[in-house]
Amino acid sequence: MIDFRYHLVSLISVFLALAVGIVLGAGPLGDNLGTQLAEQVEQLRGEQEQLRTEADELQTRNDQLASYVSESGPELVADTLPGQSVALLTDGDSTRTATEQVTSLLEGAGVSAVVEIRLRSDLWDPAQEQRRAEAADEIRSIAPALLDPELEGPAQLAAIVPALLAEDPSGELTQELRTQVWQVLVDHQLIALTDGTPGVVEAVVYASAAPETFVLEGEAEDLAAERAQNLLSAQTAVLTSLAATSVPAVVSAATPANDSSTGILRTVRGDAGFDQLSTTDRLQEADGPILSVLALIEQVRGGAGAYGTTADAAERVPPLPAPTAPADSEGEGSAPSDGGNG
Repeated sequence: MIDFRYHLVSLISVFLALAVGIVLGAGPLGDNLGTQLAEQVEQLRGEQEQLRTEADELQTRNDQLASYVSESGPELVADTLPGQSVALLTDGDSTRTATEQVTSLLEGAGVSAVVEIRLRSDLWDPAQEQRRAEAADEIRSIAPALLDPELEGPAQLAAIVPALLAEDPSGELTQELRTQVWQVLVDHQLIALTDGTPGVVEAVVYASAAPETFVLEGEAEDLAAERAQNLLSAQTAVLTSLAATSVPAVVSAATPANDSSTGILRTVRGDAGFDQLSTTDRLQEADGPILSVLALIEQVRGGAGAYGTTADAAERVPPLPAPTAPADSEGEGSAPSDGGNG
């Protein structure tokens, strides 16, 4: 049996250990620990300040580059797309300022015609299902081949738009049929045309609004979810149809807060099936429109890329186009080419 003296020794040992800990903690060890903590805090403050300085420098450089690109835009793209016809698709009124700038730059690049096509909200509005069904029935009676049987609702109708802008290898889709289908889409308020009935084009820019602009304040949660799903289906169908046409195309999106994780860029940049399409973010920024046009120039010349400042962009800006070489003349100073054979 353990006697009282053993308990007494144990208690004394515990109290001695506590006393020693208190003395050391309040003395040299405490001072050392406090010093270490203070040094670590100071180091973290220094690192934070350094990171803030680097971030400010990067932002300054980015702003300078954006200013240079936007101010030099007209000169950079001048006469780089002579005689081209371009369709400018948009899915929201908030892109108006940007699309006007894109149009101006395209005209400066020598584009012969810019046709603007606006996808209207009735294309994905949950309340307009009947209107979409009626439009599909009319198109089926005019040009049934345009309706993809594997699609339905907003996706089926949205996919028609790029198809109407591209060459038809079969030759069955005449301009008269195209005009009739465009008119059906306009009459049912699914799209709006600002420059007459489009024909076949040689390139496309799809300017997409910021995701939050599609949200209706006060809408019931279930309707809001259905609206968002319809919108995504329509946008994805446009992208898929664009990729299938092989028409040079750029998808440009507004990315407030430098975020591309919730909009159309998340779809196109996250799927290898869209790799042939070029993408640009920053549509709402001063250099956004020129990024779109520079990317289109690269597309027309056979290249592709993802440009901007969001996390999923591959490069800041597209390659700057080489100046158009003047036509050779037979006057003084010109020499006939020998094909490099000397």
